[in-house]
Amino acid sequence: MNGSRKTEARRWFQQAYYDLEACRWNIKVLFLTPPAFGATGRGKSAQIAIIFPRVAQKALLTHSLVEMIREAGKRAESFLDLSEDARRLDLHYIPSRYPNGIPSGYPHQFYSEKTAESAFQSAEAIFNAIRKYLIAGGGEEIVRIEENGY
Repeated sequence: MNGSRKTEARRWFQQAYYDLEACRWNIKVLFLTPPAFGATGRGKSAQIAIIFPRVAQKALLTHSLVEMIREAGKRAESFLDLSEDARRLDLHYIPSRYPNGIPSGYPHQFYSEKTAESAFQSAEAIFNAIRKYLIAGGGEEIVRIEENGY
């Protein structure tokens, strides 16, 4: 991986780490809709996007984790084990953000601690698999967390 690709992968990995930390804190204070979206929106894309400099030969323009996992699985079959986590997260992409993504009410009414925790656990499983994959490929400098973002 060339220098600019490492730099970009590092940026995505750092943001994914901090998105997951934000989800973790929101669940602790029972602010439950943002963790579900954080796990599926910015966080999910960041988590999967960092693998593409290493495993994909083409850009993949999608917000679907299922599609991203399927594409990554063509290069590293172990990612296919995350298909159920990807499905679970894709289900939250619209309903956790938009009141018209559900039949009535608004998203906060429908997200329990259990639902938010489940989304977080799926996002964390994907994040950890990517971290492991990058380390195995010599990407320790990509996954080293910068404390406090500095």
